[in-house]
This record gives sequence, structure tokens and C-alpha cells, in this order.
Amino acid sequence: MQDFPNNSLCTIHNSIERLTRPFARVLVSVGMVSVFFLASLANAQISPDLPNPIAAPNPLTATLTIFRSNMQDKIMKAADAMPEAKYSYRPTKDVRSFGEIVTHVADISYVLCSNVKGEAPPATAGAKSSKTEIVAYLKGAFGYCDGVYSGFSDAHLNDRGDFWGFKTNKMFILTQVGNHDALHYGNLVTYLRLNGLEPSGGWF
Repeated sequence: MQDFPNNSLCTIHNSIERLTRPFARVLVSVGMVSVFFLASLANAQISPDLPNPIAAPNPLTATLTIFRSNMQDKIMKAADAMPEAKYSYRPTKDVRSFGEIVTHVADISYVLCSNVKGEAPPATAGAKSSKTEIVAYLKGAFGYCDGVYSGFSDAHLNDRGDFWGFKTNKMFILTQVGNHDALHYGNLVTYLRLNGLEPSGGWF
């Protein structure tokens, strides 16, 4: 067996070290991300009262209802938490104010839920400028959607629906109610935090 000079062994060792160093960095980074991810899961707040749709008579509709109810609970608490003087707050001139976002959420809730029910959106009062008027309008919209979801069954999820001209099924539209709520709840959280307020509410 041939012996390698010490300098050759050092060269090989250095080469291996250079090759493996990037992989070591990657492994360390992945390990750190995993630790942070697991820590985040451990800190996640999931209410023990979270409903379980598995045994519900209409488990698919119940699943959609849980997600929608959770988001609407968060939105309602955000709307209550923001002081009336801040309902006109907007981070930049190009975006909706806090009050306009809440009103928009209510508008779309009425539109989508009435679509699923197969009727025109309910007639509502005109301009809403005060916090009291906007919150009442939001409660009315969420209450209307509650009635639509509670009266729905899994057997009709694949019934034909129309999403602003896009031919789809009613499950798609019911999903979009919660999806739209979640989209704008993200806006409301940002507005609250920019004003030193802590968002709260929801099962998760």
C-alpha cells in the first residue's frame, strides 16, 4: 500500500473540508428552521372548544362553516376593537380605510351568500359612515350568511353556481366566503397593529 506524504494528506483533507462545508451550513440552517417551526407549533393557540365536523350530519358543509365562523369572529372582534376615530385610518392614500374594508367584507358576504341561496342580495341601508352603522351592517351580513350555511347540506355542494360569470359549483362559492374574509382579516390585523392594538378572537 502506497504511503501519501503528509502534505498530500493535508491537501486531501482541506479539499474534503471545502466540499462538505456548504452542506454542513445547509444542515445547520435546516435544523434551526425545524426548531423554530416546532416551537411555533408548540406555541400555536388552538381552542379546546374547536368544533369537530367529522360526526356532523353534513361534515363537508360543517368544515366550511367552521373556517368561515372562525374568520368572521376575528373580523367582528377587530371591528369592535378599533376606536371610531380610527375607522377612517388608512396607511397610504391608495388603500381602503379600516371602515371601508369592514364595509367591503360585509358587502361581499351578502353577495356571495345570497348567490348560494339563489336570491338577490337583501336590501340594506345606504351610506354607512359611523362605527356603529358599519358594525351593525357587518353583523347583519354575517347573520345572513349564518342562515345560508346552516340551511345547506353536503348533497347540494356540487349544485351549479355562478361566481361573477364563472360557472362553478356552490362549494366553490361557499369556500370563497371564508377565503375573502381571511384575505381582508390580514389587512385589519395590520391596521390594528399600526395603531398599537392587539387582534384577538377565533378558535385558531
